[in-house]
Amino acid sequence: MDKKEIKRQVGAMLAAGHARAETFNALAGGSVKDRVLATWIGAYPDPFLRKRHLVKVNVLVTLMGIMGLLGTIAGLLQINDGGIAMALLMVSIVGVIPFLFAWGFYKGVAAVYTIYITFTISQIPREFVGFSEEPVSTVLGAVFILAMVLYAAWVKSLLFPDLALIGAKKIKGQYVFSN
Repeated sequence: MDKKEIKRQVGAMLAAGHARAETFNALAGGSVKDRVLATWIGAYPDPFLRKRHLVKVNVLVTLMGIMGLLGTIAGLLQINDGGIAMALLMVSIVGVIPFLFAWGFYKGVAAVYTIYITFTISQIPREFVGFSEEPVSTVLGAVFILAMVLYAAWVKSLLFPDLALIGAKKIKGQYVFSN
């Protein structure tokens, strides 16, 4: 079987109610590496967990929507400084990206959580560039961003308990699954 067929089989087996460990054991050792297979299984959205943590996901989506709106407004304010081309570029970067993350959170895509967490953590040092001019607002902004990252990581761990930060959880050399 090719990778696409195995990925379809993973979705079909999990949607049919098979346990994650049972699905892994049935498909392991094929043309797909076990690490990739375990990640696919761990990233499959569980409808029960999605329903159970819907409010937390909605809070995250709302916060990302607010960040997107603030980014759009900040981008539009660039018209005076850099012209319309700069404003449109800023809106497309700072305004649209949070909406894309919000869409991924809403849809329950595990990779979006991972990308958001790693991307945002890599950008935290840039927050301290203007520390000498505005120390209070710089620290408040960094704390808010760190709180958002921790909240997103917490929601990811609730929705996808079989995933680590990157890839599937492995304990003593074995992939472990929650059910």
